[in-house]
Amino acid sequence: MFATQVLLGTLPVALFAIYVIYVQRLEALEEYNLSFGIAFLGIMVLSLIGYSVASKRYNVLISGYRGEKILVKTAKRLKGDYTIFVNLPVRYKKNRSEIDLLLIGKKGLLFIEVKNHSGVIIGTEGCALWTQRKYYRKGKVTETPMENPLRQIKRQREILKSILRANGHDVWIDSILFFSGNPGLKLNVTGNIAIASNENELTDLINDYHTETPLDSRKIDEISKVLRSCGKIN
Repeated sequence: MFATQVLLGTLPVALFAIYVIYVQRLEALEEYNLSFGIAFLGIMVLSLIGYSVASKRYNVLISGYRGEKILVKTAKRLKGDYTIFVNLPVRYKKNRSEIDLLLIGKKGLLFIEVKNHSGVIIGTEGCALWTQRKYYRKGKVTETPMENPLRQIKRQREILKSILRANGHDVWIDSILFFSGNPGLKLNVTGNIAIASNENELTDLINDYHTETPLDSRKIDEISKVLRSCGKIN
């Protein structure tokens, strides 16, 4: 993606240089055609649009990668003995998803969904859409709707429960929504939500987590074995 971004970023400049050289030559030969110039201009515009799209996708990928690094770092310094899955693909019948971080330990089964938004996040537990508000210089403010991430978490929980039930395990599953500490991030979210906005908050939530139905070593091994068939274990 980075290579594509660089290519699309330099292509308009290269095309413009080629265009100038050819126009000069064609004009000298009195063979310049307006349609040739329009076609060249169209290619340059498409290259600029492609660069803009690639740049946005690249920034999203980089943010996601940083969020995953924070998750792995957090998992390694947790108190207690956990079986840890990172980027676990889960599928049950036609429903599929990927879980960013899944912890299985004596305290229970807990998964974390990471988001990489910035600005001010506004929403409630029951709303279909939340709002991402960004403030810029000179007083500019933008508001962008975003899908309530708790709905994605609910889908992931249902897929997990279905997989485990199909293998004879009916266990309680909890979750944490983690916004991976973008500078200036503020959360204005209400509801019965376990939510963290930085690495320390996430670590505290996991360390303080407990369930009324703890898991014994045999149960942990059996559940881990089921989930190993879904993806690689770290």
